[in-house]
Amino acid sequence: LCPATSTRGAGRGALRSASRRGRPSHAPQTPLVTAERENRRPGNVALCETAFRAMGWYLAYFMHRHLDFRRQELQALADLHGCGEAVKWRKPFGDIEHSPLWYVWLPNDELASKIAERSILTKALIELWGEGDCDATLNASIDGDDALVPRSTRDAFLAEGTTFKVVNEDFGFRERGTASDPFGPVRRRMDALAPAVTFKGKARMKGAQNLFWHVETANAADVRGLPTDIPKRKYFGRVVGLGDGRAAINKYDLTKRRYLGPTSMDVEMGLIMCNMVHARPGGVVWDPFCGTGSILVSAAHFGAMTFGTDIDIRVIKFGKKDKKTGAQVDVWSNFDDYGLPKPIGLLRMDLHKHSFTSKKHVEGFLQGVVGDPPYGVRAGGRKSGGRKRLADGTVPPVPEKFKSDHIPSTVPYPFSECMDDLMDNAARLLAVGGRLAFFMPCAADAEDAKTAGADETPSHPMLALVARSDQMLSTRWGRRLVTFRKVKPYDAREAEEARALLNAARKKNGGVEDLLQRMREVVYHGERAAEKKKREEAKAAKTRARGAVGKDP
Repeated sequence: LCPATSTRGAGRGALRSASRRGRPSHAPQTPLVTAERENRRPGNVALCETAFRAMGWYLAYFMHRHLDFRRQELQALADLHGCGEAVKWRKPFGDIEHSPLWYVWLPNDELASKIAERSILTKALIELWGEGDCDATLNASIDGDDALVPRSTRDAFLAEGTTFKVVNEDFGFRERGTASDPFGPVRRRMDALAPAVTFKGKARMKGAQNLFWHVETANAADVRGLPTDIPKRKYFGRVVGLGDGRAAINKYDLTKRRYLGPTSMDVEMGLIMCNMVHARPGGVVWDPFCGTGSILVSAAHFGAMTFGTDIDIRVIKFGKKDKKTGAQVDVWSNFDDYGLPKPIGLLRMDLHKHSFTSKKHVEGFLQGVVGDPPYGVRAGGRKSGGRKRLADGTVPPVPEKFKSDHIPSTVPYPFSECMDDLMDNAARLLAVGGRLAFFMPCAADAEDAKTAGADETPSHPMLALVARSDQMLSTRWGRRLVTFRKVKPYDAREAEEARALLNAARKKNGGVEDLLQRMREVVYHGERAAEKKKREEAKAAKTRARGAVGKDP
């Protein structure tokens, strides 16, 4: 390494001293070089030649979307493939939290490939060969004394008889070729890599044995619509896993779906949620608020058996007419259109007064529970109730002639109660190790967030929180995806005691209902102000149309 490869003037000596002190250096290759040097100590000679591959440091190149979900999703997929405890993270060059480039530790190429293949927010996992501020420092990083990947390992992927493809995957800009020389930018970067990297095999655009990415981040002055604080940097490496999960987003595009509702979960987020709960073949995934079945479609895409319930029988049973063909469409139609296995059941069911037996044998039949509970600012959730009772306190039965199209009456369902019911049912029905993921409201401002009180972090004695990711829908309000794992068998008495303590804490410290009330006050105030301004502008327009002079609204 030469001094130019480091930030803040830290050269080789600074890197070594930082490694000795046990603190991260500001040198760009610290995450990888420090790990390799640890294996060069006496007693680890056997690991020396394959330190990088054995230790599993990779460059994760993320989509610049849903920033709070990216590492959480990759961690969930690592858990799914049994290597979650081995995952480690190192901050990217420049120490920018929202950078699309992070260092991640995974056991081997095979697991890295499987994780990337299913990920929605990971573009690629790259065996990093080198990085630098310019071509010279990049080449020195690849083939210098502190090379991340040994020359013998690199040469195996560059040798005669192999096929390769090099792709420029840049962040913040795109270097385009010309009509006469479409591959000019790629060829120029390949030439600049010599002699550190010399390709002896044959280039192949399709089906190449080895895929290499040359990644470059843009100058701050050239960035449009993306953060400008990500430092300019060059990276080169071998791709070990491509994020193929995004192909499903176009396949299940909501605009192409025949049966759709106003609150249908967008495809990208539905797929992420199903990754968080490990939807997979052989497992049953339940959505208690299935609506038109958007999340169930995402779960079925990953091979899970799906099961949906909803309190609105009209959505489950009747569907609607297709505007183009006039045919009756419903949740089942969506599964037919996509060629996915149909749900094992769709039920009209109230989560508060559910249809599951209380007997012990039901525990463990679910592998995942995922949903988007109703907590709307304008209209919240509903539960069964509201029918007039007879003098003896009983509810009269529905007459036989009305049963076929009867719509049960409902009453308001506070979100805190809905959340408690959801977590308790999940704790009772999931297998140990099964997962629950659902959305709840959140606030960006710390003072607003405090109003959630006891519900700022939901809890249940049988469930352990494993991830929480925020999706801000405005500068002030958003929603939070919380993911839990069932850690022990269900204990009814322990669950009841915990719920009683939680309700007592809500009375003392507030709860999610207080946060929702604050959201309603702000949103409604803003709407009223906007409506008032609109009326004043309309009035002024009429005044001008008559030729009169009016006050400026």
